[in-house]
Amino acid sequence: MSNERAKPWYKSPAWPGLIVATFGVVTTIMILICSSPPADFSVYLNPMEASVQQGGFLTQPIVTVKGVHGYKHQVRLSASGQSSDMIITFNPQIERPTPEYHSAVTISVSRDVPMGDYAIKIKGTGADGKEHTCTYILTVKPKSSMTPSDTSTLKKVVNVSDAFAPGGWMGDSEDITLEDACTDKPHSAPVCIKVSYSAGCSQGKKWAGIYWQYPDKNWGNMPEGRDLTGATRLTFWAKGEKGGEKAEFKVGGITGRYPDSIQPSVATGVVILSDAWQQYVIDLAGKDLSHIIGGFCWVTNKNQNPHGCHIYLDDIEYDP
Repeated sequence: MSNERAKPWYKSPAWPGLIVATFGVVTTIMILICSSPPADFSVYLNPMEASVQQGGFLTQPIVTVKGVHGYKHQVRLSASGQSSDMIITFNPQIERPTPEYHSAVTISVSRDVPMGDYAIKIKGTGADGKEHTCTYILTVKPKSSMTPSDTSTLKKVVNVSDAFAPGGWMGDSEDITLEDACTDKPHSAPVCIKVSYSAGCSQGKKWAGIYWQYPDKNWGNMPEGRDLTGATRLTFWAKGEKGGEKAEFKVGGITGRYPDSIQPSVATGVVILSDAWQQYVIDLAGKDLSHIIGGFCWVTNKNQNPHGCHIYLDDIEYDP
């Protein structure tokens, strides 16, 4: 009888309260979900201002791109407001801020940039269209009044093989063989450099190259560099094994936190080598040689040498 007289569960006095409480919890969760701020990112600089002489360069600021509320899109950095005679590069220029990434900015200023303050807008543009900017104030000051004889520190020829190490292998690096003490008819006895390229595309790049760097394997992540101020040119001798081999040769151009003072690199352009030794010259007059980490670079690709090549180098030198 007692069971028959028991009230149904839905008539229990506690049930209406439980329904109200549950509804309140669900409503609160929905409100929190619906009111959560959208995913976004922020961009800020450190420092926010600096000065540079005409003809100089800076390796600052550092741009920090920080993801907010789970932002997962790539953000590309760009600059505006600078003089047409300024070159601004970012390393890296595009990344995902998960949770954040840092980009080193290199600003190269030509000697002809007018003096004054420049409000440079650093903009981050997300792959979803979101944009954020911040302002960097760059003050350009008069170039040094020192004469060339005042600044010239290079008193003798500097041999690249003595001052730099061939540790910066690039592209299809497994396609490269380097013999830095080759005795096969060097230009200046007893040895020369022999670089072989197989064009095997071992890493799918279809190109390869080597930077002679200081210190070894320095991709702009080390503060050290060679001060070769006063050098007016880089000269080197080169030949191919058969003749007709193609390659390009460069000075400077490595970026990073502590980049080359020569930006961008100074290059020969693609040259066609003979099977006899020939001298090549890279003009460095007027270039900033105060911090050189990429002392010399050789680069080629499969299109230029579809069957590979053997290239000989010798007497790679900076001349006063």
